Amino acid sequence: MSARPPRRIRRLGHLALAVPDVGRAVDFYTRVVGLAEVERTGGIAYLRSQFEHHCLELHALFDPAAGRAAPLHVGWETDSDDDTDALRATLTDVGVPHRPAPAEPGRLGVAFQFQDLLGMWNEVYRTMHRVAVTASGEGGPLLRQAHVTRMSPDPDADMAFYRAIGFRISDWVPGVQSFLRCAPEHHSVGFLRFDRPLLHHHAYDVGSWDAIKTVCDRVMRQGWKVETGPVRHAAGNNIAVYVRDPDAVRVEFFCDMEQIDDDEDHDTRRQPVVFDLWHHSPPPPGFRD
Repeated sequence: MSARPPRRIRRLGHLALAVPDVGRAVDFYTRVVGLAEVERTGGIAYLRSQFEHHCLELHALFDPAAGRAAPLHVGWETDSDDDTDALRATLTDVGVPHRPAPAEPGRLGVAFQFQDLLGMWNEVYRTMHRVAVTASGEGGPLLRQAHVTRMSPDPDADMAFYRAIGFRISDWVPGVQSFLRCAPEHHSVGFLRFDRPLLHHHAYDVGSWDAIKTVCDRVMRQGWKVETGPVRHAAGNNIAVYVRDPDAVRVEFFCDMEQIDDDEDHDTRRQPVVFDLWHHSPPPPGFRD
């Protein structure tokens, strides 16, 4: 591996999704997931998990030809405007497309967006405004949006791209999947091999095994169902359950993610691919779509 570039991005900030019915999506993410709506303006609903202004944006934009809800951008936070500007300068030097970030409520600091190899726009900024009172769903644990996992025809190329802008490799099965981190948590972004780019899931840390059980109970009480889990993943060693939102987007709830405190790349090349350590099993049929 070449020399490690400096880390400018420090944490996942938010995800923006285009959905066919904002009201329906807000109902799911507040009632089933446990987020709280902060405001709705210009056809966009902003939802939060804890003290941040928002961790999820739901946009009333939808391409019927796509056949499903689609991600618009992923938001990443730095620690300072200097880091944000330094990352923009690096991307300019290597010819990565970037543009000014549109105005967004709650966002603080200098902001811009860059386009990655899969065509996804990524928004970079300092941090979010903090709201005075924490949010927690009815009878549920505090949530923290922690990572996004995406489908890609070439997860190795995506790994190389994100490593070049300061992420560190935590797990890699060449040609199959890659997981990278911008903080001690095992991964902030992951890529799974698939024939076209898609969002596979966005994930929320619930803090404990007891909280996983509480989430499953809440999902059941709200007339929803768990799609997969509980499982213990090989990549990250976390316990996880998955549900699908009304537009078939997966949401992961997890706890006990592996922490990697060093600043190294870890090229594990784990084979064969194990999805669930408890059953030593691959992903179930249909899970990688």
